[in-house]
Amino acid sequence: MDPQLLRTSATSGHIWRIVEYQEEAATRNITRSAAEQDRLEQLLDAHKPAYPPSSLHLHWILRAPFRYPPLRHGSRFGRHTEMGILYGARERETAMVESAVYLWLFQQGLSDLGPLDVISDGRSALHFAVSHSRSADLTAAALDTWHSRISDPADYHFSQQLGSVHREAGSGLLWFHSARWPAGVNCAVIDPLAIGANTVPVQSQWNLRIDMTACWWGRPGGESFEVHYSDVADASGRIPHPALAA
Repeated sequence: MDPQLLRTSATSGHIWRIVEYQEEAATRNITRSAAEQDRLEQLLDAHKPAYPPSSLHLHWILRAPFRYPPLRHGSRFGRHTEMGILYGARERETAMVESAVYLWLFQQGLSDLGPLDVISDGRSALHFAVSHSRSADLTAAALDTWHSRISDPADYHFSQQLGSVHREAGSGLLWFHSARWPAGVNCAVIDPLAIGANTVPVQSQWNLRIDMTACWWGRPGGESFEVHYSDVADASGRIPHPALAA
């Protein structure tokens, strides 16, 4: 493997991560009281994987991604046998595009959209600091010939191999081009210690509306962002993904 791909240095910055709306627990809809909800949450938590020891210093909402290994096809830099990775984006808009893509992939997998042809929902945008002494900037101009393989929208093989090598070498952060939004930069947090113990993410609440043409994000005050399906689809009109190519 090209030694330049494994070069690391100390970097720091702030990243965005989009998660489901956090103000109301889903289990509250099926319980009759706060006590019942607390008990149900305890029972559910007892049957989930244990948190990796290196993540126990984190705020609960930032700790969760490290708890679960990737699904059967893995993630961009993680094999399905490895500890989970927290992914975020340097730009809020990039994080929103990535989130919209997975909603479109969900719709794309349905033979009949029915009432899901339009999804209106809420999301929380998290903004927090990351820093690590061993970070790899995979967006560097010197790695231009590798960018398309690192951020291939339909294939994880090369990037997972690269991720495993970095994990074994003790790398904590990987900065890389978004596969869905070329102008955007994503971040893979491999080492939970790249997030400080006192880090409490700043949360902002957003509404989204998505159909098979566009995804609109907005919040009180008039701030909004919109991405079109055609911006992320390939020439066939579909959104490629490694799980669909297998």
